[in-house]
Amino acid sequence: MGVSLLVLALCFAPAKAFLNLEGLTNCLQDNLKFGAQALVNQGFAEVCCKVPQHWAEPAGSLNRVNFWQELGSGVTTFYDAQCGIPLFRAPVGRSLAEFQAESNGHGWPSFREEELVKSNIEVKEDGEVVSRCGTHLGHNLPDQAGNRYCIDLLCIAGHPK
Repeated sequence: MGVSLLVLALCFAPAKAFLNLEGLTNCLQDNLKFGAQALVNQGFAEVCCKVPQHWAEPAGSLNRVNFWQELGSGVTTFYDAQCGIPLFRAPVGRSLAEFQAESNGHGWPSFREEELVKSNIEVKEDGEVVSRCGTHLGHNLPDQAGNRYCIDLLCIAGHPK
């Protein structure tokens, strides 16, 4: 029951109130893509800025901002929201509909091995995924299809630099 309450609190409580994020520095670029700036305005920037990180933006955030509308129909490159390096290219090896279904099913953008820009990503022993410049991205949560990278939208909504 305690874990369920924690999950509900993470999904529905304002970040600043629940996580005590007042006064923390925002390490992210201005004017993020996909409408993710709204998540910064709600106090979730610290999700990307602090490593190791055990929190996440609320599940389903990709459906509360302009993620799918801005994505387009081809392959999209996702950039680090802090330093602008490329991190993922998707969809690769599957359709946009498959990428969308898997991401919506889990509540966060979900990438597969062939969609990683491997030179810019590190997967730590505990499964935490961080960029080469130190941005927390999410976690690797393998399933029957292989590695599945469950990534915070806010952390991959940057512009190339």
